[in-house]
Amino acid sequence: MRRQNRRFFQTLTACAFLLIMGALLLARLALPVPAVLQSERRKPAQLPKLSLSTLRSGSFTDGFELWAADTFPFRETFRTLRAGAVFYLFGQTDKSGLYLENGGVGKFEALNESSARSVARKIASLRGLFPADAKAYVSVVPDKSLYAERAYPSLDLSKLDAILREELPEIPQIDLSPALNAGSYYRTDLHWDQPKLEPVVKALAKGMDFKAAEDFGTREIGSFSGVYAGQLALPLKPDAMRILNSPALEGCAAFYLNPKTMQMEPGETYWLSAFRGQDPYDIFLGGVQPLIRIENPNAETDRELYLFRDSFSSSLAPLLAPSYASVTLIDLRYVDSRILPDLIDPAPGADLLFLYGSPIFNSSSVLK
Repeated sequence: MRRQNRRFFQTLTACAFLLIMGALLLARLALPVPAVLQSERRKPAQLPKLSLSTLRSGSFTDGFELWAADTFPFRETFRTLRAGAVFYLFGQTDKSGLYLENGGVGKFEALNESSARSVARKIASLRGLFPADAKAYVSVVPDKSLYAERAYPSLDLSKLDAILREELPEIPQIDLSPALNAGSYYRTDLHWDQPKLEPVVKALAKGMDFKAAEDFGTREIGSFSGVYAGQLALPLKPDAMRILNSPALEGCAAFYLNPKTMQMEPGETYWLSAFRGQDPYDIFLGGVQPLIRIENPNAETDRELYLFRDSFSSSLAPLLAPSYASVTLIDLRYVDSRILPDLIDPAPGADLLFLYGSPIFNSSSVLK
């Protein structure tokens, strides 16, 4: 009798398994494959080509595994269930390097010392492209994990400062960490929140000796979920996207490098249409741009600023523009430093600011 019961339950389990797999197969065939995985802001993996060589090398099985995972039916639901189990059932502190704290998400970003030294040497070589009387400064955007309540692995600022002092002894550093806190960043994204950056502007103004603009008004654009929310796959409260504007900034004109013609073309400072796109943060200076120049015809000074930057500066630069005659943003991830002399013509006494966050210091190879 027991043997019959065991066989019955084994048969029932096998049938249930086959039924579930069959249902998932039918769902996979019936449901369309999304062109873009919206929450993760990327395209799904493509089905690899089947051939004798791909089978021998193992690339087909590896590619098939990625394709099957990306096109699995109800993928987002299963991702959410897994994330919920990680944090709320098993009590883990992170999922794939992302931590969850007080409804906000951050990422572990320990310092890569070798990469940081490479970035510092790159900065030294870039300084040589400018006149001797140019005033250079370097500053680090602290990772938001620095302000977390728990002691997560984060960018060691003291160690990075020591590397920068050793490699760049003649370039002063401006410490931004006292000007920021956990509330200075979006909860669901790695970037800082523009209306919270006035202390940062004041810190830079003090270190670089310029007059900080203060007549900014706040405009709310809408709510959005940042890149970390999609990677974590939990239903988190969205952030509010707000921008700062002023009469002085409205009087400025922005120009963008067209990589095809290599000419500067006029554009907007705030790309409001980008807010409904794949990355709402692209509202600030159009997102990925190799070279941008913001001109201020009503400036009280003729000083120029050359800002070597990553994405953090997209929201910071509009707050600096009213203080300068021009602000030129250079993103070496998308423009080769060897052609910079053909693209810029710095005036005597120009200011140089090298402002990078932990993703750049830990990935020096992205700088061209």
